[in-house]
Amino acid sequence: MCAGKLVPFVLGCVVVTVVIKQSGPRMTFRAGDCTYNRSTFSNFSIQIIKTKVIMDMILVTTLRQGLKAHLSFEFRLTKAKPYQSVYQHDMNYCALIKGSQESIYRRWFTSMLKVGNFATSCPIREGYYYLHGWTLDANNVPSFLYLGDYRISGSFYYGRFKKHLYNPLLECSVEAVLN
Repeated sequence: MCAGKLVPFVLGCVVVTVVIKQSGPRMTFRAGDCTYNRSTFSNFSIQIIKTKVIMDMILVTTLRQGLKAHLSFEFRLTKAKPYQSVYQHDMNYCALIKGSQESIYRRWFTSMLKVGNFATSCPIREGYYYLHGWTLDANNVPSFLYLGDYRISGSFYYGRFKKHLYNPLLECSVEAVLN
């Protein structure tokens, strides 16, 4: 469905209705940083170039079922301090990429596949994976997010998030502005 506004205007004696596309808030990526487990990845890099995410990684071990992801959004008004947590979510990453249910995360993953070569099933085999030039489309920005500065963090792990059995494989954070 087209997200737009119907606008009538008069052209001579004929009323013409056109659709003016309205765009929602835009997420602009500013900077990113990742730390990774060297027994899982031999290399992992992230860059933000012209507001687009560029990632390259070499996976040196197979990732099995049970891989989990934790995603958190922290917000602050522009230039204010500190960030405040607004949203956190844990998920089964293998179920997400399998596509068993539609969610905002599944839509993000699908959009990433257009500019990347991520695995689409588990186990995730060793190899080179990339994401070259991804940006968050305005249609995929959750409506509950306020305009302002964000720190978006993600972790991939086995076990329980930040508990005794927590074994992080990758932790990334990205600074972004929603305007």
